[in-house]
Amino acid sequence: MFRKLRSIAALGPDRAGNIGIMAAASTAIVIGAMALGVDYGHLTLERRSLQDTSDLAAIVAASSIDQAEPAVLSFYKLNGKRLGIMRDGKLITSEGEFPATALSSMEDIDGYSVLTKGRYTADLSIPVENRFVAGAMPYDAVSVTTTSAGELFFAKAISTEPQIAVKSLASQQRTAAFSVGSRLASLNGGILNQVLGALLGTNVTLSVMDYNALLDADVELFSFTQALATELKLTGVTYEELLQSEISLGSYLSALASAGGGSPSASAILSGLSRALGTTQANIPLEKILSLEPYKALTVGKATGLTAKVSAFELLNAAAAVANGGKQVALDLGATVPGLASVKVDLAVGEPPVGTPFLAVGEKGTIVRTAQTRVKITASVSGLSALAGTKISVPIYVEVANAEAALSDIICQGGDPSNAIVKVKAVPGVAEIAIGNVDAAAFNHFASPPRVTKATIVDTALLKVAALGHAYASNISPDTLAFSPQDIRDGEIQSVSTRDTLTTLTTTLLGNLEVDIKVLILTLGTPKAVQIALADTLATLTKPLDVVLYNTLLTLGIRIGEADVRVTGVTCRRPVLVQ
Repeated sequence: MFRKLRSIAALGPDRAGNIGIMAAASTAIVIGAMALGVDYGHLTLERRSLQDTSDLAAIVAASSIDQAEPAVLSFYKLNGKRLGIMRDGKLITSEGEFPATALSSMEDIDGYSVLTKGRYTADLSIPVENRFVAGAMPYDAVSVTTTSAGELFFAKAISTEPQIAVKSLASQQRTAAFSVGSRLASLNGGILNQVLGALLGTNVTLSVMDYNALLDADVELFSFTQALATELKLTGVTYEELLQSEISLGSYLSALASAGGGSPSASAILSGLSRALGTTQANIPLEKILSLEPYKALTVGKATGLTAKVSAFELLNAAAAVANGGKQVALDLGATVPGLASVKVDLAVGEPPVGTPFLAVGEKGTIVRTAQTRVKITASVSGLSALAGTKISVPIYVEVANAEAALSDIICQGGDPSNAIVKVKAVPGVAEIAIGNVDAAAFNHFASPPRVTKATIVDTALLKVAALGHAYASNISPDTLAFSPQDIRDGEIQSVSTRDTLTTLTTTLLGNLEVDIKVLILTLGTPKAVQIALADTLATLTKPLDVVLYNTLLTLGIRIGEADVRVTGVTCRRPVLVQ
């Protein structure tokens, strides 16, 4: 026994075979670590593959935002991806809809995606996590979060299989250049010159041919912005910084002349107007004339891929209206309008609605508007029949609300802008025409409409006549205008109308007057005879009043109850991953 104990003790210092013993003892740990390594590596590959699938799904969704879910499901099916879409507690697959709880028992589905639509703003000043706003409209981006069960080979004996979740965000920019205003039909150069001259603060002597030349001169918008930057001596600025600037009317017209639209005659006309303005103090906030929201972060001159055009006449009108926003212009047209003994016009232009100029380059949901406008006309005419030799003075008040056009859709067929269709919802300006006196103090304040009261239209020793009447344009629901690729290339103008022409509206007004007649000398006849003579006399006002109103409002790009819309450019940029 003692000898055995001594033999065992002798083994203590002997280290032979220690490596083998340690290797045998650590084999289980090494094998376990290798198993975990295999599982981890496989999960990493699975995550990478799922991220690639999610990225492509986001691009597919962004390219068909209105049909994002069907497009993604079709993508999964065509590429053999065992994924569905989770929405409102339901799992949507190419085979149909199932309760979300069914996922765990479905052998042919490994996971699901959640699609979130919203808007993405590519602005470096905004933190990355805040650039996508879920639910913000109009949609231009889709966030796709995809979840799938990871596969374990060795560790599943001691652990449940983990869930792998990845997120992708893709955005597509579709933009169009469009405007709302009024086209020229028949012109009265004398009225146009007086109205435009009063708005610009100078004497204007343009002919009808000159106005048509300005209308026909299509100015390329981005060339015009470069000319504006040159006039303002701004270099290296963004479009947003440029449009936040103010420019004098003279410098604005010089820039417009240099942009020119390829028309030497238009450039010469604009240069002449610019010289006539001299050192006028009127300044124009450029953001009230046009909007370039999708390009605001780009440096002036760097915008590519879009051709946007607008007539020189429209840009001239817009400057004149903006320069006089909130001010009143008084005109005395004298006897220049056939059919009227004299005409006086007071014009008030409202401040353009914030962020909605008449011209914009924007995405779906962008809105452009004309200016709200008020006109007072005091027209004099000689009476007929029983009123022969009597001067009748008719005060007419006209209020025209904003005409509005909104980009409702940009359909990029095949992703090619040359095949794009642009849809615009447009509403003409609602109009009220009244015969009566208007409170002068309220005329310039557009927060509320001025009160119209009965006006004396005949005031002699023999006769006194007072009148009051109202007429309103109707049918103001929006119309959707579709611009084909050919329409866009040709700069085709499409119109919406209340279907009540100005002539019809004026006739309605004159035919529905409340009239108080006081015959002081019976030799004039009975009140009935006077009323008939008055109706006959007022009927002669319809056509000449049309001329005055049409040409006065036309200078502001406005027509009563009508709006002209034009789309001149469109871009369809391919969807790209942004996060």
